[in-house]
Amino acid sequence: MDYAYKPTTHGRAVMAACMALERPFHITRVVFGSGKVLENVNLADVHELLEYVSDGAVADRRHEDDRFYLTIQYANSVHPEVKTFLLSEFVVYVEDPVNGGETDLLYGTLGDYRQPVPAYNPAFPPSVFNFPLTLILSDEINVSVSAPAGLVTYDELVDLLNSRAAGAAKLDITIPISGWVEDQDTKGTYPVHLDIASTDITEAMVPILTVLPGALAEAGACGLCPVSRTLQGVLRLYAKSIPAAAISASLTLLDTAPQHSGLASSAATAKLEITIPASGWEEDSDTNGEYPMHFDVHSEQVQENLIPMLIMYPECLEAAGKCGMSPYSRTMPGVLRVYAKQLPEAEINASLALLGVTQGMIGGTTGGAVKVKPGSGLAIDSDGYLVLDAASGEDVARLFSGSNG
Repeated sequence: MDYAYKPTTHGRAVMAACMALERPFHITRVVFGSGKVLENVNLADVHELLEYVSDGAVADRRHEDDRFYLTIQYANSVHPEVKTFLLSEFVVYVEDPVNGGETDLLYGTLGDYRQPVPAYNPAFPPSVFNFPLTLILSDEINVSVSAPAGLVTYDELVDLLNSRAAGAAKLDITIPISGWVEDQDTKGTYPVHLDIASTDITEAMVPILTVLPGALAEAGACGLCPVSRTLQGVLRLYAKSIPAAAISASLTLLDTAPQHSGLASSAATAKLEITIPASGWEEDSDTNGEYPMHFDVHSEQVQENLIPMLIMYPECLEAAGKCGMSPYSRTMPGVLRVYAKQLPEAEINASLALLGVTQGMIGGTTGGAVKVKPGSGLAIDSDGYLVLDAASGEDVARLFSGSNG
């Protein structure tokens, strides 16, 4: 169904009465809704919204010869109490010159061109929707037009967002015993690597590899690295030796979508390559002595409300373990703060993913609650951060080295 509108039977009677009584034509209000009329319904017989959402406004009106031009408007900033909705219908009301009451002038439908209207958020620019209308006074007061430029059907909009959206993909994979080659990336820390090709993988993605319980023995025996790398079209895995049997694993891939990009997203807002140097560390007072040293990595992309996921590269896992690098890092405005038991012996290269809790098509984030199970080894600190509870240096070294012992 096309975008269309018609003077209702009540509206025609009012226009005739205004001309006969020489009374002014007075528009009283505009309302918008989310209902959708059936294909074969005569719009002239629809006198009220099928599903009322909010009042609107008249942005402009004028007349030329036998044409009356009217622009109706919905601005979410004027109605901050209205939640996100699909705008699909409207009614314009006028004053009845005979009895002074209010009656409907015209009913309009967006048909298949329903428009998602975001709830107002003061952190983002207001959303304003204008609908220009033209009434022609003739022997047939009847107007019906196809969708103007700038309107898309709901299905077209969903397809567009799906093509532009960023998010998380999860799939089960099997790591084979064939295809492994000599590695040069890790300078001998992991002698072999395996490339798994996929056109869906991009370098900007953040990989999270989880070995399934039934394959932990095989993964441990070959020294499978807990850290993998994404290259363009490739997932790269590392190991101390070629596995003796296939390894079953679950792979999660987080895409990246810049903060406030307007894209629907459940992804990382950024992925950064960072270097943590061996010098420039400062004495720490955040952790009550648990980690005596901290280092601040500066980046404009780091925001306090983002969740950091810091992944040491395979060749740096041993160095991170030796200095007692904390698996917990902290985001502050423009700063990522990392902690360690002592100064690292060499610089440590890592990948930093910055996660927004939830990004919506209309912007903003929504948070959630975390419940910590007693005895799990986790705790909530005084600032509300989730941290390891009294992890020892040996525990941290095991975490970064991927050892099960």
